[in-house]
Amino acid sequence: MTYHYGMSRHAELRVVLPSKQPNEAMYNTSMLKTKYNWMGINTIESKGYVCGYCGHPLASDKGYSAQEIGYANQYPLITICHFCTRPTFFDRETGKQWPGAAFGNEVANVDDDLVEALYNEARACTATSSYTAAVMCCRKLLMHIAVSLGAEENKKFYFYVDYLADNNYIPPGAKAWVTQIKDKGNEANHEIKLMSQDDAEELISFSEMLLKVIYEFPARIRPKGTSTPSSAPIAGT
Repeated sequence: MTYHYGMSRHAELRVVLPSKQPNEAMYNTSMLKTKYNWMGINTIESKGYVCGYCGHPLASDKGYSAQEIGYANQYPLITICHFCTRPTFFDRETGKQWPGAAFGNEVANVDDDLVEALYNEARACTATSSYTAAVMCCRKLLMHIAVSLGAEENKKFYFYVDYLADNNYIPPGAKAWVTQIKDKGNEANHEIKLMSQDDAEELISFSEMLLKVIYEFPARIRPKGTSTPSSAPIAGT
């Protein structure tokens, strides 16, 4: 989606609507041109959302309204976050937010940089509706977690699921949702199939819980100076 507007009050908003057909390009080449008069920043109807920049949930009543040329109605299209002061655009036709907010929560005490980066990459994919990419990141995340805990590299993905379960890094009964991450990721990676928002959010939720169980919760009781959980499985032994 592309927006063009200048510093003047009169501006042209160009919107490229997403394709509704999965086999078409993500964005149509035809443009819907709507001209607006942009008003200065003012008090607008309060709108609740999660800021895509700083991640804070908020309800903002400050932003920019726009009046479609030839019509009397004004629409609050840009809100200002009162935490980071950055602008967020809301599409009047679809209701979508730009930039979007990443799904899931940060996980503390992840002491492997690659694991942390890959989890955050999966979350960031949801902010741009890249749900298939998010699912594939979660699949790859299993391998990174297991290797960070001592597993061999270059093994099949089922090996890493078994490694986490057999070495008690996941709670009893939790192997099923770790397997779900692997299997859904395999669908995204090997089949001609797109993943949905529900698929991505489910796997990110599972991944978040896995990281909390392996990294965050043990760190709360681990003696200071102990940096890695690899020598201390945290589930039932």
